[in-house]
Amino acid sequence: MTDILSKVKFAKEAADELRESVEWYELSAEGLGLRFMDEIDSTVERIKLNPDLYQKITRDIRKIQVNKFPFSVFYKTEEDILVILRIFHNKRGCLIQPQKTGERYRHGQ
Repeated sequence: MTDILSKVKFAKEAADELRESVEWYELSAEGLGLRFMDEIDSTVERIKLNPDLYQKITRDIRKIQVNKFPFSVFYKTEEDILVILRIFHNKRGCLIQPQKTGERYRHGQ
């Protein structure tokens, strides 16, 4: 079992997806973008407490469903660092292709 993770790093794709989703929700309804961000923060905290608990997608990548929103967070761990790879809407196709392993996973099919 992995120890509690102390650091979080967002891959560029994940940071871009988060920003775009927050903006979209905020345009849809005032305050909704903030609620989405709160749920992402809560999801990251859940992962940090027990990173091995959630669904394994490939050898190194796991995913967790975000509460209250139709999104999944894809992540991996590197020593004591939680690396958020993607934050993806569950109805969109998402190809996860880890560079190190060459494994592929298509989300949404």
